Amino acid sequence: MKLGTLVRDHLLRIMAHFNEAEIHGSSIDQQTQVGMILETLPDSFIPFKTNYVLNKMDLNLIALMTELQTFEGMINSKGREANMVVSSSSSSKKKKKISDKRKTSLKAKKNVSKTEKKAAKGGKCFHCHQEGHWKRKFKEYLNSVKPKESQAA
Repeated sequence: MKLGTLVRDHLLRIMAHFNEAEIHGSSIDQQTQVGMILETLPDSFIPFKTNYVLNKMDLNLIALMTELQTFEGMINSKGREANMVVSSSSSSKKKKKISDKRKTSLKAKKNVSKTEKKAAKGGKCFHCHQEGHWKRKFKEYLNSVKPKESQAA
C-alpha cells in the first residue's frame, strides 16, 4: 500500500486482482484473500492485524473493508491530536515535571501524617511526659511559647 492511499482504494485494487485471477481460472479461498490483504497493509495497521488474529475474527471482504476504514479513521483522528500535543510539548513537559514533584511531596506529607497519627495515639509528650498527645499540640506548651514569640517580634 502506498503512503497516503486510502484503505478503501487499496482494498478495491486488490479485490480487482482477485477477480482477475478468478477469471483466469485460479481460485483463492476467502481466508487466504483476507490474509493477503492484511499482509499488504502498512505498519500503522499492526494493532488492527494483532486484534484480528488474537480475536480469531472471520470477516468477509466487505466487512473487512468496513473495519479497516473505521480503524483508518481512528488512526487519522489520533494523528491529528498527537500533532497538536507535539507542537506544544515544550511547556507541557515542564508542567509534568512540576506536577511530579508535587505528587512526590504530597505522598511524603501523607506518609508523615499517617506516622504522626500512629505516634500520637501511643506517643509521649516531651513537655509533660504524658501519653496520648505530642508536645507541639499540647495547649499549655503552646500558650507558654506564644508570649515569647510576641515579645521577640
